[in-house]
Amino acid sequence: MTIDRRTFLKCSLCAPAAAVVPAVLMRAAFAAAPSDRVFVLLRLGGGNDGLNTVVPFEQDAYYNARPALGIGKGRIVELAGGVGLHPGLAPMRAAWEAGDLAVLQGVGYERPDRSHFVSTDIWHTASRDPQSRRTGWAGRALDAQAGTFGDRIPALHLGDEPLSLALVGETVVVPSVRDAERFTVRGGAKAAAILERLTNGKSGSDILETIRGSARRAYRTSERLSESLKGTRERAGYPQTPLGRRLWQIARLVEGGLGARIYAASLDGFDTHSRQAPVHDALMSTLGSALGAFYDDLKRNGMNDRVVLMTYSEFGRRVKENRSLGTDHGAAAPMFVMGGAAQGGLVGDHPSLTDLRDGDLKHHTDFRQAYATILERWFDVDARKILGAKYAPLPFL
Repeated sequence: MTIDRRTFLKCSLCAPAAAVVPAVLMRAAFAAAPSDRVFVLLRLGGGNDGLNTVVPFEQDAYYNARPALGIGKGRIVELAGGVGLHPGLAPMRAAWEAGDLAVLQGVGYERPDRSHFVSTDIWHTASRDPQSRRTGWAGRALDAQAGTFGDRIPALHLGDEPLSLALVGETVVVPSVRDAERFTVRGGAKAAAILERLTNGKSGSDILETIRGSARRAYRTSERLSESLKGTRERAGYPQTPLGRRLWQIARLVEGGLGARIYAASLDGFDTHSRQAPVHDALMSTLGSALGAFYDDLKRNGMNDRVVLMTYSEFGRRVKENRSLGTDHGAAAPMFVMGGAAQGGLVGDHPSLTDLRDGDLKHHTDFRQAYATILERWFDVDARKILGAKYAPLPFL
């Protein structure tokens, strides 16, 4: 007979106190081995309105600040503590009820920068110092594990946008592809072999060596993606959206044995300065349907305990709606962490809606605490070396 982690948890609650296995040991016993663990990093580009994502629907101050944009109490997907999810995120309710969804509230950083570009760079590099923003926090984590990858692809960026700075390292090179199914190198193995012969294995030129290395990596990426996607299932249950397709491909690549430790993707369009309601509603539905399908897929196919997904955005929005029925650049906002290894629930209190700083919510949790938790408890690497300082982990893993 087999027993999964959830069943074990329920059974352990019925056992005599002396016989209950400590939670830390239980998680270690049922968690995937470090080399099998997968992390999915999902950016909500443009500055997501966290206040209409995780909604403090029991507070009058919310509706007073947003007479037009406030979401009616009857539409909220209630969680706990007087907060709930935007109705478009209803497909994520299953993960919440299973204890597989953590909601990190009030996340941000000191002296927030409201520039999209600067704040995104800060989140990607985990640094306020412009001179040190050459590599990303996840890229440095990959560098620290470089000797464990063998000939596997260490990470993969999926999307139309350039490679995320979060994945840029000093030594490890991460491929970025628009579509994993359609990524091919013209000429394939023949082109790679010709290039190798032309340079006789030793080009003597940095430029030629760079070209050859890039061609070799591109061909290897194409070959590995094709192998990992062979015989995979149709996109049953996933929405017909770019995000739905990318999450479906990530699930297939994990199942197909690509071996990448990190996947990154984005959902853009969150810069909602005017007429926010229809745009944000559509984005929340896109996000909720894709994440709900991804969670169901992983759970149904026995991969849920191997994969942890985290969402983030460069900043939240102001508390008060503006005259254009939108919201302007703000500060603190929530993050989601989803997966079988997640310790579900609310992490931190919802920020005060009346004790504000320049019209913004005050953060109480540094985003680098979330990174430190992933680094230490999921990847087993020294977070201080990656982040440059000590940040207290959070109780979501």
